[in-house]
Amino acid sequence: MSSRPPLAPANPALLAELAACGSAREGALLLLSTLATQVGASRACLAWWHHGHAVADAQWASPEAPDTAALLPTQLGAALDEAIDQGVTLSWPPILADHEQWVTLAHRTLAQRLDSAVLSVPLPAGPTPTGAVGLEWARGHAPITPAMQQFIEATVAQCAPLLALQRQAQRPWHWHLRQAARRRWHDLRSHEHPWRQRGLTLAALMLAVLALVPLPDRIGGRGRIEGAEQRVLVAPSDGFIKATHVHPGDRVKAGQVLADLAEQDLKLERDKWTSQMAQHENSYAGAMTRADRAEAAMSLAKVQEAQAQLALVDEQLQRSQLNAPFDGVVIQGDLSQSIGAPVRQGDALLTVASTRHYRVIIEVDETDVGKVRVGQTGALALSALPWDTLELRVVRITPLAQAREGRNVFEVQAEFTGPVPPEVRPGLMGQAKVVVGQRPWLWTLVRPLLERARLSLWSWWG
Repeated sequence: MSSRPPLAPANPALLAELAACGSAREGALLLLSTLATQVGASRACLAWWHHGHAVADAQWASPEAPDTAALLPTQLGAALDEAIDQGVTLSWPPILADHEQWVTLAHRTLAQRLDSAVLSVPLPAGPTPTGAVGLEWARGHAPITPAMQQFIEATVAQCAPLLALQRQAQRPWHWHLRQAARRRWHDLRSHEHPWRQRGLTLAALMLAVLALVPLPDRIGGRGRIEGAEQRVLVAPSDGFIKATHVHPGDRVKAGQVLADLAEQDLKLERDKWTSQMAQHENSYAGAMTRADRAEAAMSLAKVQEAQAQLALVDEQLQRSQLNAPFDGVVIQGDLSQSIGAPVRQGDALLTVASTRHYRVIIEVDETDVGKVRVGQTGALALSALPWDTLELRVVRITPLAQAREGRNVFEVQAEFTGPVPPEVRPGLMGQAKVVVGQRPWLWTLVRPLLERARLSLWSWWG
């Protein structure tokens, strides 16, 4: 490439007008019209380099110019390609003596077809060509001087960066994304940074392993521990809470007294029916003495009624003490703040869970429950024991969904298959995972997204 003379001073007014243009094509037309008017050209064209060829983007022609340029798109593109390929300003007839060493066949052909003088100026290029500006002077115009060529080159060089920025700003987002990917790929393949190539190779190998090597596919959900056997202790009759001997979380033995209900009312009721039974027994004895069978039968019926009521009161007195039905732990019912409070028959007071056997309830999302089967294994990590995992086995799947935190879940019941630490007790919660098969890890990561996308597409299409 030949050396270029120093650029002429910038034209601030032209640059300001270009910056105010709304598009690259509008700016290109402004540049072509201004430049052609100043140098006396009859036509001007600006082309951008695209896929190895110059593609015309803007053209300007004076009113007096004949309509012939539109008939020569092939020759015009070849002339601009010729200047871009060689990276120098070319003209025909030649302006400078050193132009004879450059290939100007396309310019000569174009000038002969148009019967005029032509000149092509490549846009300032970085690593790759960007485009070119072509000018045409009608026959009879004064010859193009080296000073005029320098002026044209300087003007194009000063305006080209602004036009290129405007053109890039109008590109769609996918073009910018593609360019960024190409730059990143070029940087990765550069021999100046071999560690990048090694990192890319390692990442590709890891991706291949994750996409091809099958790994256990686990479906997770929140899990909680419950006693395999639970018993709710209720109030046997209307009354008041007298005393409590346990709190939630306490371990209890079978038969241990957990709470007492006030028995004063029941004792008064017992005294009442005891007195009535004695009266009816005396009436019965008197009727038998008088041989009054009707009176005797009536008194005997009342005695039996009093005996039944008395047995009922005795049973209620025995049940005024709430006893533990088996060895376990109290999981619900804090009566320490309710001493003296009234209760009604059937009110739930305490809940005791067995500590001999446990069950785990796993909340599985409705999108995953179809993959769970009875007999599948898994593990539970409790919040209280995050470093230990307890082995599980699915024993039952509840066929009814429940709404939890804005989503539908199914309760999957599992049992422990290994030893249970003594710290485990009903009410603890954690995260449970059930192994439902063998699949590549990458597929298990992408599968939920694909399933949701497929469902959304089906809903939209339907």
